[in-house]
Amino acid sequence: SSGINAEYGYQAFKTANSYLVVAANNDTQFKDLCEALGWPWLASNPMFSTNELRVDNRVELLELLNKRFLEETTEYWTEVSKSYSFTATPINNVQQAFEHPQAVYSNVVKTVHSKSDNVDIKVVGHPVKFDGNDPDRYEAPPSLGQHTSDVLQELGYSNEEIRELEKKKIIETGG
Repeated sequence: SSGINAEYGYQAFKTANSYLVVAANNDTQFKDLCEALGWPWLASNPMFSTNELRVDNRVELLELLNKRFLEETTEYWTEVSKSYSFTATPINNVQQAFEHPQAVYSNVVKTVHSKSDNVDIKVVGHPVKFDGNDPDRYEAPPSLGQHTSDVLQELGYSNEEIRELEKKKIIETGG
């Protein structure tokens, strides 16, 4: 579990095939969650009937919920939640996030070329566009050690000291 404060009513759970975040931020949503779990009795359990009690008894509640969410897939829980007032949404890995229809539609994934490694790299662009314009310019991340000498010189190291650190394999300067 993610360890997010239960007062806000959301938590990450492992499912049969991946992970999802569930948000049940009030008593009505918690009741709906319990019904979707097939456990309508849980909402009226004296340990969990109010948000304050759910916070006080968080360990016991999460033990139950963790076990139940493991019994079905993320896709199952996501689909079930659509009929209720609570939210269940998948936690995407990087590839899934980059391929998500919203990321594709908003053109937030950018491809840059790394000259030092001679490869194309996908990076996250600016999520906000102004009048359809992308406000950022995108560059590949620096190669290992690319800026080390410059940074050390700014900190007062001499070229000789930098060479000595590199010779001792304490740093890499990319050169």
